[in-house]
Amino acid sequence: MRINERNVALQDINEHSAIAVEGVQNISKKSDLYDKLGLDFEVEAVNLGTLTEDESYNRFYGLRNNKSGDVYTVVGRKYTPIQNHELIDAFDEVREMYRGKYKAAGVMRGGSRIWVQAELPKKYSFDIPNRKGDTINSMITMLIGHDGIISNCIFPTSMRGACNNQFVAMTRESTREYRIQHYSNYSDRLDVVKSVFAKNINSLQGMYKGFAKLDSQAMSKTELYKFLGEIYPMKDEDDERTVGLHNDVAALFSRGAGNLGKSRWDAFNAVTEFVDHHQHATRMANAIENKNHTYIQNRIGSLSTPGGSMDRFKRRALNLLVDGSFRTVSPVRAKNTGTTLTV
Repeated sequence: MRINERNVALQDINEHSAIAVEGVQNISKKSDLYDKLGLDFEVEAVNLGTLTEDESYNRFYGLRNNKSGDVYTVVGRKYTPIQNHELIDAFDEVREMYRGKYKAAGVMRGGSRIWVQAELPKKYSFDIPNRKGDTINSMITMLIGHDGIISNCIFPTSMRGACNNQFVAMTRESTREYRIQHYSNYSDRLDVVKSVFAKNINSLQGMYKGFAKLDSQAMSKTELYKFLGEIYPMKDEDDERTVGLHNDVAALFSRGAGNLGKSRWDAFNAVTEFVDHHQHATRMANAIENKNHTYIQNRIGSLSTPGGSMDRFKRRALNLLVDGSFRTVSPVRAKNTGTTLTV
């Protein structure tokens, strides 16, 4: 099945004229997910030829919301849908196992993408030494995808209380193990996910102590710009766009939420704050304004998934800061001065 044929078939069913992103912050129990977010629907694979009354689509199947009638994506004949209640039950089992409390949940694109978060007890959190109020909270996050873009997954995340920056808390090897794919034996897969979650949740304190070590390592502005040159390489000396980006992140190094402008921990949080709250938000706002549905479909909801582009970028930034060898020597212009500083 070619991608362009899939898209044509889907477009003949749905008109994606609006991008709906709904978030609910006051989730306190599992029933809220059904009562407040309307997740009591099921998805079913239906023949698109029958829906469109066009025999040329008979070999295609659409994944349809049985309540709204929306067709979220085109799937294969052997696709086995996983229902919301099955994934929510699995999430709730993990939440109860670790005594987590429901915190937030949201629905995107008419129910084709769903996210749920629960906060773990204080014993799973960590206070950065010598930083009053700089606390890392541990979360359980679930993503449900009925659109063929994001994977169903349940995984631990950490959230810095000062700025709500998030980071997927797991080993690199576990990236794929969190995904619950649409196979007929998905119940066995859920057991694997629970096992992987347990392994990584128990290693959180080690990761948080690594964050504290970063805070003990001073970082000069020269080192900061070398680091930024590594993660945001300049195309040439006249790359004004990247120069501006470097300066924007450098400003967050000192003035970002909870930052002091003195350590590698500040540098990491400057990058995560920029990615989470500035760069992605600006691009998404522009895409929504311009009705760039292709960009939104490819980016929304998938960026913070285990192994997703946002997760990989943050992990690379963290690894560079831990390693500490910033090789890039690139010209950057100090903001508002117009002068060139070689670092």
